[in-house]
Amino acid sequence: MDAKFWLDVVQWIVTLGVMIFVWIDRGRSDNRAQIDKLGERQDAQEQRLTRAEEGLRHTPTHDDFAKLQAEVSGVQSTLNRVTNTLDRIHDYLMNSKA
Repeated sequence: MDAKFWLDVVQWIVTLGVMIFVWIDRGRSDNRAQIDKLGERQDAQEQRLTRAEEGLRHTPTHDDFAKLQAEVSGVQSTLNRVTNTLDRIHDYLMNSKA
């Protein structure tokens, strides 16, 4: 076998090696791009979650609703007393012979 044959074999081996390296490197860069996209999506999800948690922090609690219910009950009892007083005044004015 002559030197030209061995140079051709070495050339084919180098070419195949470069091809395999490029194929693996392209796959790595594609994976890196996908990982970067996932990182961006995760950051966006974290921001949305932070905004949601911040919004929930300002919503009323069970204690707030209980206080509101107590206030409404107090206003209702006061309104009932006023209604009774107005009914008495109305009856007096309707039944008075003056």
